[in-house]
Amino acid sequence: MKRTIILAMAAVAALTGGLVTTASAENAADDKPVAAADKAKEFAEDGPEIGGFDQVEGTALNVAPQANGRTFVACPAGRVPSGGGGKTSGIHIFFTDSFQEGNGWVIRGTNTNPVGGATESIRAVAICTAPR
Repeated sequence: MKRTIILAMAAVAALTGGLVTTASAENAADDKPVAAADKAKEFAEDGPEIGGFDQVEGTALNVAPQANGRTFVACPAGRVPSGGGGKTSGIHIFFTDSFQEGNGWVIRGTNTNPVGGATESIRAVAICTAPR
């Protein structure tokens, strides 16, 4: 029991003292950690055949008061959606759905303004990456 406690305390001390590092196969020789920002920069510089991403916005869709609307944006040729979302024109329109469909992204929203109120708009946004 004492040995288990001592080993656990040594592991905690090593982790909090910075004695343990993480290394990937790419940098195992120099044993330096890889920062996420460095990896993102590398992907952006390498272009679509290796990594990177495009944020693509669709056209705005007007949604009348008390109505629902659905809009879609497609990824450019050679790219696939890895995520997405949308934008609204005001505070009275709410997303009811956000999902991938085929080679793009769908947003559905409801305008909660009362009848005779303002028309609001929604716009789909897709994050498109190179297929792996």
